[in-house]
Amino acid sequence: MAIEDANYEEDSFDTILMMGNNFGLFGNFEKARVLLGNFYRMTSKDAVIVATSNDVYKTSNPLHLKYQESNRKRGRMSGQIRFRVRFRQYSTPWYDYLMVSKKEMEEILQDTGWEVKQYIDSEMSYYIAIIEKT
Repeated sequence: MAIEDANYEEDSFDTILMMGNNFGLFGNFEKARVLLGNFYRMTSKDAVIVATSNDVYKTSNPLHLKYQESNRKRGRMSGQIRFRVRFRQYSTPWYDYLMVSKKEMEEILQDTGWEVKQYIDSEMSYYIAIIEKT
């Protein structure tokens, strides 16, 4: 099911895993905050979200930098991409996917009842965030 279709009873989960850069499933700033509210309701009082993201600012690739600049000019977040998956004659609808810096992640989480407890860095631009209820 799509992330926005997840609608479970209160206290249904203790942990939500968003590995494989799947913090990106939030799509954009506004949608992320709505979904974090849903996650808050569906999880136990000591719940944790384990999420990974890619800090798109950690690049010197001119094509990536140009794409980020274009996004900002259009009022989108730098690491917001729009794509669809295709296989032979099949394709998904277009959707947004979001990659954020640590600072942007904290801005998204602000006033949602969630906060980053710990970051685990990689040698590349990817990182893991351990997110807990406040």
